[in-house]
Amino acid sequence: MKTVFEGDGFSVRRIVTPPFDNNVYLITCTETRKSLIVDAASDPDAVVAMASGTAVIGVATTHGHWDHHGAIPEVTDRLGIPFFLHTEDAAIADKEPYVPLTPGALVIGDVTATVLHTPGHTPGSVCIALPGVVLSGDTLFPGGPGATRFDHSSFDAIIESITANLFTRPPDTVVLPGHGSSTTIATEQPHLATWIERGW
Repeated sequence: MKTVFEGDGFSVRRIVTPPFDNNVYLITCTETRKSLIVDAASDPDAVVAMASGTAVIGVATTHGHWDHHGAIPEVTDRLGIPFFLHTEDAAIADKEPYVPLTPGALVIGDVTATVLHTPGHTPGSVCIALPGVVLSGDTLFPGGPGATRFDHSSFDAIIESITANLFTRPPDTVVLPGHGSSTTIATEQPHLATWIERGW
């Protein structure tokens, strides 16, 4: 487990789970120790251990692809918590019950995150933003947007999501994606025209 971001009143920790090296994040309010798991991909023992010492309010799922929520049944059962999912990805995820994850404020103790609806990779993809950092799921990676080769994906939509919801954030905002290493808005923004020209 590694702390990948320290903010004003909160921290973000990460573990990487197999088989697709998914990043699983834990946002924790420093004052109250309340926390939110983001993308319980696999390895429920490791996910539960990551949250040890915190009061978990739930699991937020950035989108419905199976590699991002494989550990949900066991993690939610063991911790007695709900999982949150955007309604437009319910059919893709095929997991019930869930609490609808809607754009706007998501309170974690004394910290308020912002849920951003960022369709493109999937219709119900979301990113979770806090001051100085955004957990981008599979919407934005170092080097470009997430894959849009699926029938339910849209390249035009993901570009619109990135430009309207992510590239409007401060340039030094850290981007923590669903797989791989972090980046920043300032690093990725200059390459937007190249991504549009190549079409992926």
